[in-house]
Amino acid sequence: MTTVSDPTDLVAGCAAGDELAWQRLVRQFTPLVWTVARSHRLSDADCQDVYQLTFLKLIRRIGQLRSPDRLGSWITTTARRESLKHIERNRRYWPVGDSVMLDRPAPAEDRTDDLALRRVGNARVLDAFRRLPERDRRLLGLLMADSAPTYDEVGRALRIPRGSIGPLRQRALARLRDLLGPAVVE
Repeated sequence: MTTVSDPTDLVAGCAAGDELAWQRLVRQFTPLVWTVARSHRLSDADCQDVYQLTFLKLIRRIGQLRSPDRLGSWITTTARRESLKHIERNRRYWPVGDSVMLDRPAPAEDRTDDLALRRVGNARVLDAFRRLPERDRRLLGLLMADSAPTYDEVGRALRIPRGSIGPLRQRALARLRDLLGPAVVE
């Protein structure tokens, strides 16, 4: 059973270089950091990055904390900021431009012509996506990412009201469909 230690004592011990205090601090606050990162719908790898960055910042600033008794709040705020930074950094990478995703190897049972048709289809979608207005590309890129941010985060990132995201998404998808033209039906 884990005992909860007084944050002020933990901070003082950590600032003095007490290894046991660090171990207790990390054990006590690890679940909090992971909860904050998970609340941003980050992948396990991204949550691990947020975890490491949060505790790295704490290590660097442990002796400078103004209110050691509010350590939990400081960790929560830092983990939230790191999560949002992670989302912002990942937003710059368009998953539709990833050649691994677009050209992933076909299963053994796929015929060569099926693979060729799939690649042509992927290229058409990518071409149509690139012809969308910047705002549509940014919105769809955020919403379609593996670790998509919440509507509130998307609204802040794009500076649009949360309630406008759904209708803007629908219009962006309609424009994408129009750019793709009629579908080939067998």
